Amino acid sequence: MDTQLFKTFDERFSIESHGVVIDCQRLDIPNHVAFRVEFSSKRKPLIIAKAAGMDVRFFWTSIPEGRQKEAEGVGKLIEEYLSKKK
Repeated sequence: MDTQLFKTFDERFSIESHGVVIDCQRLDIPNHVAFRVEFSSKRKPLIIAKAAGMDVRFFWTSIPEGRQKEAEGVGKLIEEYLSKKK
């Protein structure tokens, strides 16, 4: 039995910020950009997704909601990493 809530892509990468290593893995959610994020610190893993907003074109949010500030910060780091990779 598969215990994962979301299927994942094989692509993984790590980002370091403020002494914390952030391991990221892209999730396979059709028509969405989403990542499973694990921290080297004691923070719990986080699922973030890019969503469309009313006031802004796109923003990062946590799934489930409640860790919005983390989602926005990590989402920005992921965007920076991916833009440098191109």
